[in-house]
Amino acid sequence: MNPSPLMPTLSAMKWWIMAAVVIGALWVTARIGSDDTAPETYVWEDSPFSGSGPPRSYAEALKRAELAIANAGEAARAAPDQWLMHEIHASELLARAQISGSYADYAAAQQALGTAFRVAVQGSGPHLMQAALDFSMHRLPQAEAQLAATDQYAVPPDPGDRAEIAAMRGDIAFYSGNYQAALAGYDQADALVPGSASFRRAIFAARTGDVEAADAYFVEAERAYRSATPQTRSYMELQRGILDLDSGRLNEAMRHFEKADALFPGRWLIEEHIAEVLNLQGKTAEAEALYRDIVRRTGHPEFIDALAGIAQARGDAAEARRLYARAAKIWSKRLKQFPQATYGHAIDHCVAREDWPCALRLAQRNHQARPYGEAKIALARALLGNGRVTEARVMIEQVLASPWRTPDLHSTAADIYQASNMAEKAAEQRRRARALNPLA
Repeated sequence: MNPSPLMPTLSAMKWWIMAAVVIGALWVTARIGSDDTAPETYVWEDSPFSGSGPPRSYAEALKRAELAIANAGEAARAAPDQWLMHEIHASELLARAQISGSYADYAAAQQALGTAFRVAVQGSGPHLMQAALDFSMHRLPQAEAQLAATDQYAVPPDPGDRAEIAAMRGDIAFYSGNYQAALAGYDQADALVPGSASFRRAIFAARTGDVEAADAYFVEAERAYRSATPQTRSYMELQRGILDLDSGRLNEAMRHFEKADALFPGRWLIEEHIAEVLNLQGKTAEAEALYRDIVRRTGHPEFIDALAGIAQARGDAAEARRLYARAAKIWSKRLKQFPQATYGHAIDHCVAREDWPCALRLAQRNHQARPYGEAKIALARALLGNGRVTEARVMIEQVLASPWRTPDLHSTAADIYQASNMAEKAAEQRRRARALNPLA
């Protein structure tokens, strides 16, 4: 293969891979990262595909992404037999997907990776990038299969790639409900590249009830950057705000979100968290206006559902039905396109509409794909909604026996115990929920 003069080095591409990998973990976590989160856990590398210097706003990032995709696509078409060029094209598409949240971008990245594998000789190809995309789409067995392919390389991957592989295996263990194996993977990654698993450890700590440790790991992750960009700094402020929001500290959360927005203005991901806090603070009109603007720009169904919830709360049942119906069409399309990545989020749509059979169907599939704490809680809630109280109690007690500790766990357990006529246990779980979040 004759490398193109435009081709970035493999080491310069590692930040793309890192960002692609972590996003999957964040998408499926109820609070940390929320929906369509794009973590900036990388050091900016200038690329001939997108120009020099980091973007300083969401609009600029999208413009850079468009340029990078166009240039990388042209380079791939000029060298159609070079799989690395198609991988680079896929990485640019994936980078845009992480800031746009668009399933079309993920599908385009998958198409580019498919082309790369078709022209690669046997035993070579973009396995790590494909593993990142599979993980992003919550296809855990497929991601592990791609990682296994890297074990067969004649020349072992460099320490940075080996650290990422170990961390990804830790992530796969985490979302499979094997928490000790997850920590072992993160330990292995940190042994290869110190601090490489800090961001993941923050997520782990937050989901297991140690908010202070989570915040410390976010600080550690941010300090690991040689030169943090406005985008990465903004993202860390967002995460700190989410920690406060999960703990019911609305004013503190808002301060972090507003700082994140000032650092990297125009990003809908930050704005939707601001809208959520406004709604919780009773500033419904402001929240609704912001959600409408986000929907106008993104069309994402979870925010249409949020608008429906606001309409329902003020007694406008007709508007709520109209909005839920609009969101339902988009959820249906997403379920066909990337089902595993959609199950966990579409459950909330079904619950909001009190369509408990729908919620149960999706919760069962979600749990089958990723049997970790959040999926088990969602399944327990759906079982309760369908009147299957005993099964719900068995499921929630599996989570209570694990290290998972979130307000949602304890509030769901309280509801299940209440339905089981176990008032004392219900009261205890309610106390635990409010200890973690007074608003639970």
